[in-house]
Amino acid sequence: MNHEEQIILYAANQLDEHARADFEKHLADCADCQADLLLWRSVADEINASDSLVPAPAQLADSALEAIHQPNKLARALRSTGQLLRMQMLIIHNELWVGSAALMFIFLAMALLVERVEVLYFFAPMIAAGTVTLIYGSENDPAAELTFATPISPWKVLLARLTLVSAYNVFLAGCATLVLLLIIPPQALGEFILGWLAPMTFLSALALMLSLWIGTGNALFIAYLLWSAQYASLISFGEWFAFASPWLETYRQFWQNPAMLFVFGFALIVFALWSSGRDQVQWRRSIAM
Repeated sequence: MNHEEQIILYAANQLDEHARADFEKHLADCADCQADLLLWRSVADEINASDSLVPAPAQLADSALEAIHQPNKLARALRSTGQLLRMQMLIIHNELWVGSAALMFIFLAMALLVERVEVLYFFAPMIAAGTVTLIYGSENDPAAELTFATPISPWKVLLARLTLVSAYNVFLAGCATLVLLLIIPPQALGEFILGWLAPMTFLSALALMLSLWIGTGNALFIAYLLWSAQYASLISFGEWFAFASPWLETYRQFWQNPAMLFVFGFALIVFALWSSGRDQVQWRRSIAM
C-alpha cells in the first residue's frame, strides 16, 4: 500500500492499530504527506458540515431496512417477467416471425382479390396453430436441454413463448382486418374480429396441447383436420348419410360460438402448461439411464 492510499485511510480512520502507528512514524518526518493529510481532512470537514445542514427524514433507518427486506413485489415480478420475455424472444426461431407475416400477407391478398373476408376467417387460425406448435419441445428447441437445466419452471418458459407468439399472431390478423375493412365494405368490427379471434384461440390451444403429447406433425394434422371438417358438406353423399347432417350442423355451430371457443381454449392452455414438464421429466430420465 502506497502513502497516498494510507493518507486516505488514515483520514477516514480505517487503518488498524499497527498500520496506523507505522504511518504516524512516517508522517512525522514527511512534509508532503502532512500537507496531503491536511487537504483530505479539510475536504472531510466540508462534507460533514454540508451533511449536517440537511436534516435526515424521520424513520429513515426503519424505512431503509423495510425497503431492503421487503422489496416491491409487483416491481420485482414485472422486472422478472420482462427479462423472461426478452430471453425467450431470442430463443424462438427468427423464421417463425417472418413466415407468419408472409403467410398472412399472402392470404390477405387472396381475400382482397376475391373480396371475401371468409378467407381471413379460415386461414388466420391455421397460421396461429401452425406457429404455436413450433415454440416448445426438444424437436423444435435445439437448446431444450439447457432450458430444462435452468431454475425457471417449464410452464413459465412455455407461457412466455406462447404469449409472444400469440400476441404477434393477433397483431398480424388485426392489421389484416384493418386493411380488409378499408377496402371491402365494412361490417360490424366486433363480429369481424371475433370471427377469427375465437377460433384462433381454440385451435392454437388445441394444436399446442397435442404437440406436447404426440409431436408437431401429428398435432398439426389433427388440428387442421378438425378445423376443416366444419366446412365439409355431406349433402352430396345422398340419403345414406342424411343422419349425419344434424351432427355436422352442431359441429359447425360449435366453431361459431365465441364463448365456448374461448372457454375450451383457455382450458386447453392450462392443460398444456401443466403438461409442459413432461419433456423435462423424459429428458432427465434418459440422462439418468
